[in-house]
Amino acid sequence: MHTVNIRVTHHRAEVAILEVFAFPDVKKALKDIHALRSVKECVIIQTCNRVEIFAAAEDVNLAYHDIVDYLMEDVISRMRSRKAFEHGDAECVPPDLLTKHIVEFSAKLHDAMEVEYHTDALRHLLRLAAGIESMIVGEDQILGQVRHAYNLARALGTVGPFFEKVFTKALHVGQLVRAKTNINKGAVSIGSAAVELAEEVLGSLEGRVALLIGAGEMGKLVAKSLAEHRLESILVANRTYSRAENLAAELGGRAVPFEALREAIAESDLIITATSSPEAIITRELIEGARKKQLVIIDVAIPRDVSEDVASVEGVRLFNIDSLRRLAERNRRAREKEIVKVEKIIDREMGLLIRQLYRIDVEGIVRDLFREAERVRQRELGRAMRMLGNGIGERERRIIDDLTRVIVNRLTSPIAENIRRAAEQGDQEAVRVAEKWFRGA
Repeated sequence: MHTVNIRVTHHRAEVAILEVFAFPDVKKALKDIHALRSVKECVIIQTCNRVEIFAAAEDVNLAYHDIVDYLMEDVISRMRSRKAFEHGDAECVPPDLLTKHIVEFSAKLHDAMEVEYHTDALRHLLRLAAGIESMIVGEDQILGQVRHAYNLARALGTVGPFFEKVFTKALHVGQLVRAKTNINKGAVSIGSAAVELAEEVLGSLEGRVALLIGAGEMGKLVAKSLAEHRLESILVANRTYSRAENLAAELGGRAVPFEALREAIAESDLIITATSSPEAIITRELIEGARKKQLVIIDVAIPRDVSEDVASVEGVRLFNIDSLRRLAERNRRAREKEIVKVEKIIDREMGLLIRQLYRIDVEGIVRDLFREAERVRQRELGRAMRMLGNGIGERERRIIDDLTRVIVNRLTSPIAENIRRAAEQGDQEAVRVAEKWFRGA
């Protein structure tokens, strides 16, 4: 079994590409990709700045092409639906306009997409869990996101023994580097980076009114950072009002019903949005209706919560994930020494992981070896018992049965261990010979 990783991340993709590439329904995507004939196991990691597909397959080149074909069909279908929505009717979408958008997007996606195979894909996963592939190097949130993605795949039945080993190791590495290095000491998160950006833009947050839209994981990170500043007040809005109430209570802020967003916007100097809404919740019409003269909006959601045309409203300064890149680079430079330490841990753990995975590959050979040995033992034991006839009792039969079992195990166990050792050491020639002799024997 081998691994292919197909991803679009903040390293190459702007927010517009990430937005279109992100799955609106990760569960459906997991099931669809796992159902592809070439794919044996699958995990999808999707966050505000990355969409990553990890697939296990016998033929990773075939799996890659099958997955990319699925991705393009899915994206094109969603682009078609979006254009139909914009024009009011699918039949009214100008074919030339749709083709133009699809061609443009395909070219951008080709430039943004990264693909890695085999050990390179596995190493990337370990780096990801360790926090050194994140936009904000050392953030702790990615480890929880990897764990969530793995648990979701397990619940849906899209992982098996191979990825169980792989992701268990990745989670272990993520925990290990945080215990053995200072990669996450004092690290910012996307949420705190958004607040830092707001402070730079506004000069100071003291005495300001901030509106936080979204009370999920990212919203809580933003809230935690906002609470450290001397704001006049913090407003919290969420579609589930009780969640907004709970988060507002923790902050000493005020919950806002979603229906009252216009009034909340009118009060605010700063808006940070972090919802999982599939469509924009802040539109030009909503902002203009609030009649706010000066307003800073930071959108850290994927898909984006704020319509692009909001940026053209007088007095509004709109920022998104792309705007955080400068802060992210500053954070990376501050952690360069710790990154070196993390890389050393990953190198060591990669060696252990590869040995484990090779063992998985030969367990089928080992099972066939023991199965064939037991078949021969049973056959010869039956022949011996027939020859002895009624001349021996039940006790003697059990002794002979135990004796033959011990002999067979002592003969086959060293062979099995040699096969496993050859696999761990990467001796593929020995593994091929063992497979020829014992597989399906």
